[in-house]
Amino acid sequence: MPRILLIVLCGAVPLALAFGIWRRVNRLSHVPRRLTVSVVAAAVVAGLVAGWLERAVLGFAELSFDAAKVGTPGALLATFLLAAPLEEGLKVLVIWPLFGMRALRSPRLGLTYAACAGAGFAAGEITSIGLVEQPSMLLAVRLLVGMTAHPFLAGLWGYALGTQRATRGRWFVLAWFAAVALHGLYDHIVFGRGPGVLVLAIPMFLMMTLFGWLALRDVAPTPDSKSSLLLSSIPEPPSLGSMRRALVRPDRPLMLHWIAIGALVTLGVVLVALGGAVYVGHVIGIDFALADEADVRSSGPLVLLGAATLFGFPLAGYLVARASSAHSVLEPAMGAGVAIVAAVLLVSLAAPVTAVFGLAVAPLAFALACGGAWFGLVR
Repeated sequence: MPRILLIVLCGAVPLALAFGIWRRVNRLSHVPRRLTVSVVAAAVVAGLVAGWLERAVLGFAELSFDAAKVGTPGALLATFLLAAPLEEGLKVLVIWPLFGMRALRSPRLGLTYAACAGAGFAAGEITSIGLVEQPSMLLAVRLLVGMTAHPFLAGLWGYALGTQRATRGRWFVLAWFAAVALHGLYDHIVFGRGPGVLVLAIPMFLMMTLFGWLALRDVAPTPDSKSSLLLSSIPEPPSLGSMRRALVRPDRPLMLHWIAIGALVTLGVVLVALGGAVYVGHVIGIDFALADEADVRSSGPLVLLGAATLFGFPLAGYLVARASSAHSVLEPAMGAGVAIVAAVLLVSLAAPVTAVFGLAVAPLAFALACGGAWFGLVR
């Protein structure tokens, strides 16, 4: 693949996403086009600068983002202490003048400008990487999967920055550190591991896509009259507000025993699902011994086991909510959280690197458990 074609095609995706976000929000409230273009342009420059700085620091420290070159500890150190905070910090630097100008008057504007900055930053970083790395289909996939996360990560703290006047800034700091943690974990899976485990980025990508769409739907809803007949027949996902209310403690005491039972049920259902996946794999001839992150053929066993694991969480959440006659998602969600933490700790005892893979699946697993519990609530 020609280098210039790789840069243009991959860089156009986040920019098209930024245009789509701006266009949707601009229909409801005016978002200055020139200011938005200026934000995107400044973010492109920031992405180019970030790529240059990272290569300079990594060369000086003799580190790399690739775990195959420096080992897992070195790659994690480079990702979490250099790439993630530097890139999220530069994106904040692009947006901060707008905050000083009081242009971020609402979560809607905060999310819009931050997501556009994230998209511009992604385009700049794609250019920076594409100019120095050898073009290939694998690099194109990594750039598309990895860089499209920038708008979501920036929108996470941008949404909080739009509410900072009312909340005195406490949510912005928390959201920024959460974005840094997600950024580091996601980058390590996409850029730091072999192609065989690239499929583990799919759960995080789906989670970011889902919550990004829900947040955009909340701040910029579309008229119901424009919905198609097919979409109108599908149950509408809950809004972020209703999800927050479902996690609020009800007017009765917290049922600690159902949290413990929920954790055990979740672990049991997931283990049964994994056992079923192993049986199905042997029946259809999948060789689980091919689990090698340097070999893309290992994606098959990972997809089967990962799908079985994720299937167990909504089922367990639904069963716990129905059995406990819950009026809130709180107890099933806490039970699922305990189960996830216990599972990650257990697998990390066998091989510490598996904790990274478990954390990659954890956000979507928790969301699925909450979704299953949502459908099992007593209404």
